[in-house]
Amino acid sequence: MFITIAVMTLGAAVAIADQSKLPTDLIPMMTVDDLDYATLSDEDVTRELAGLPSRFAIPTTVSISPATHGLWESIDRNQMRWTYRVSCTNALSMNLGFGRYIMPPSGSMTIMNASGTFKIRPFTAQDNQDHGQLWTPVIRSTEVVIEIIVDRSDKRLVSRNVELTSINAGYRWLGGGEDRGASESCNVDVLCPTGDDWWDEIPSVAVYTLNGYLTCSGVMINNTAEDQTPYFLTANHCGVNSNSDSSIVVYWNHQNSFCRTGSASGNNGNGSFSQFTSSSIMRATRSYTDFTLIELSSSPNPAWGITFSGWSRSSTTFGVGAGIHHPEAAEKRISIPDYSTASGEFWSVNWDIGRTAPGSSGSPLYDSNHRIVGQLCCGASYCWNDSNDYYGRSIGLSWSGGTSSSLSSWLDPLGTNPTAIDSLNPASAPYGACCVGTDGACVDLHETNCIAGGGTYLGDGTLCSDGGCIPDPCVGDVNGSGNVGVFSIAI
Repeated sequence: MFITIAVMTLGAAVAIADQSKLPTDLIPMMTVDDLDYATLSDEDVTRELAGLPSRFAIPTTVSISPATHGLWESIDRNQMRWTYRVSCTNALSMNLGFGRYIMPPSGSMTIMNASGTFKIRPFTAQDNQDHGQLWTPVIRSTEVVIEIIVDRSDKRLVSRNVELTSINAGYRWLGGGEDRGASESCNVDVLCPTGDDWWDEIPSVAVYTLNGYLTCSGVMINNTAEDQTPYFLTANHCGVNSNSDSSIVVYWNHQNSFCRTGSASGNNGNGSFSQFTSSSIMRATRSYTDFTLIELSSSPNPAWGITFSGWSRSSTTFGVGAGIHHPEAAEKRISIPDYSTASGEFWSVNWDIGRTAPGSSGSPLYDSNHRIVGQLCCGASYCWNDSNDYYGRSIGLSWSGGTSSSLSSWLDPLGTNPTAIDSLNPASAPYGACCVGTDGACVDLHETNCIAGGGTYLGDGTLCSDGGCIPDPCVGDVNGSGNVGVFSIAI
């Protein structure tokens, strides 16, 4: 590997007279190897045939910190600025992995393109995680600038606790170029009429990156408590595990802003990567039925309107449902089956409208009641053929077992063991108090999910805090005297 380094200072501070930034070309830079597109294309064909997760970038391992690289400047008496550049001259996109990231309260880090016209929102102390890592979203550029601003008193903390360890150069899909948002033209944008009845589920589906160079799809999934715990379901073969879960970056609402029809559906889209959530914790995974369940380290911004899809453990899909996914990591699409049948540990699905593609792996299959019944494992469907796809029957067949290899421990915290629950749309769904058991247990739920769990629903808008589920401490006191006396008995 050949790496060039232009201008390097060992943590030295350069005083400047005002708050203006130095010209970009004066900022120290590391350039990683150019990408060999022909070789990468051949390798991707081999990876697809082997059933490996889709790759969109090539990682380069580095060790770069404000203590050893880059440029420190004085902004004023109280603040310092550290800057550094990384590039790959023929990349379509760039993203970064920080193997060490502990930002003090006074600090913030901004990642931007070379011109400064696009910036990822600042990373602060609120992005500190127990695992001590930070992975960034993609930037559509051959070069990115890292900028940290911190109080002068915290400069040493930043120098010790921030280290860039992976530079990831993108060569397809998530980035610039002609295939930035493209997929096969038979795929249907979720903004098309086909998606009209699925808007309680569409916002729950997302595309994500892993380790800075792999990509798959997944879905936010509801649980019986309906407490908006950010559980995210994807496929086991996508590679999320206890070593890589911290590197996940999930992109929400990455979809075209209008319905493309005909051949235009295969062209570039205008979806944004600006809404993202970084990091997760592994909860359960199993190669049987090919599922992985993670819990995101933070919940998506409520303003983004993310929903939580319901699920069913049934052995039938009750007719035609849908698949919602990101083919080739492009803008979100919806596909409609011709039929779905159980076949061992998988659902065998033949498509009527749309198909899937590499990058769709891990995306949900829904039954006709809009409930997840599995996630995409594999298959050979493309627009030019009528081949089947296969979805792991995880909800039904991997429900029970150990906490690390089954779903019930996470998706059924109430222990009500329902066979199905509906999707949760926090922005629109009516709630009510649901009495569970006879000891006063109560949870605010949808009516359908309350009844599915064997509870008693007290009505829309009621709240557990109102005490409607608290049992009468003196059930024989029919005349309200506070005790069971002769008059209560007589009555």
